[in-house]
Amino acid sequence: MNHELVIFEMQAQLCQSLSHAIRLRIIHTLKEDPKSVNELAKIVGNSQPTVSRHLSLLRSTGLLTAHRKGAEVFYEITNPQLVEICEMMRGILATREMKQLDLLHSMQS
Repeated sequence: MNHELVIFEMQAQLCQSLSHAIRLRIIHTLKEDPKSVNELAKIVGNSQPTVSRHLSLLRSTGLLTAHRKGAEVFYEITNPQLVEICEMMRGILATREMKQLDLLHSMQS
């Protein structure tokens, strides 16, 4: 397999690991500072076991790291560019939404 195909495969794996709303919310929540699984569960509004499964997947793909502080494990983003990627996607979606609203308003006029 040539190098370019390997990069496309890696890119697809990265996109797949981000392809769930809970995982995106976790990334968004962790952009400021590390948090424990219990903090994340409370913020994203899901059970601790559900959030733990998503954290495990994000860790296995290298997007998050975990550090133990006493009895708790805190998760953080491994690369700040991940937040930039997610923010860019949100920007694209916001622009698309605005265009759709503009079109709707122009049709109603």
